[in-house]
Amino acid sequence: MEFSFELIREAGLRVPTPVASTIGIVGALILGDAAVNAGIVSPTLMIVVAITGIASFAIPDFSFGFHLRVFKYLFIALGFTAGFLGIGAGLLIYITSLCSLKSFGVPFTSPIAPAFNTKGNGFFVSPVWKQEYRASFISPKKEIAQEKISMKWKKKT
Repeated sequence: MEFSFELIREAGLRVPTPVASTIGIVGALILGDAAVNAGIVSPTLMIVVAITGIASFAIPDFSFGFHLRVFKYLFIALGFTAGFLGIGAGLLIYITSLCSLKSFGVPFTSPIAPAFNTKGNGFFVSPVWKQEYRASFISPKKEIAQEKISMKWKKKT
């Protein structure tokens, strides 16, 4: 079903824009209804495919969306061959490889994966006016970003 959904998506990209959305919606409805009525797939599978298809449109970056489209089939193959154990092992390898990547010398998953002393600039971020230190994972020359109390008018004297 994922393969047929990708074919419908590619067909929508190749035709003029006013017709593309109609082809995608009508094609998915007809194909899904025919597959369920023929007994090829279950209605639950159709719901899962529809949710993943709609969620894939929420990714704004084309290259990252393409990356996820390719890895989706890898995880389907792992789930087919080894079940939840295969999906878990695939996720472990995927997250491990993400943690080893660096962009401009900064770890790809910073400030979460390699634990840094972030002084309030980590996973739970305080409001901007309370952030007095720069993130330590970028090795700033000046650690303090602003004065101790940046909004002096809020402080009662």
